[in-house]
Amino acid sequence: MLGQVIPDYRHATTAANVIGAALAAHLLILMEHRGMTELRWFLIPGFCGGLTTFSGVTYEIVLHPHENWVFLLANLLLSILAVAISINLSRKWIKAKQ
Repeated sequence: MLGQVIPDYRHATTAANVIGAALAAHLLILMEHRGMTELRWFLIPGFCGGLTTFSGVTYEIVLHPHENWVFLLANLLLSILAVAISINLSRKWIKAKQ
């Protein structure tokens, strides 16, 4: 579906990874603050892991190793940045369960 909105597969892959990483961070904070830790094994590796496509990044690196290091770094750095932003915003927006 994301490939239909973003036709370039590299940009779609990066977008999926960034969205999945940010969503995983948000869900972790939500579960931590609301005491729903039993859902983490389903939501993080299941849902968010299915959303992200880091295996696609790995495939591209193996297929074209000399051309794709920027692609790898962009995916990693943007995903880490998305996690950092998501954690900070989620901690401000989601109140802890009383």
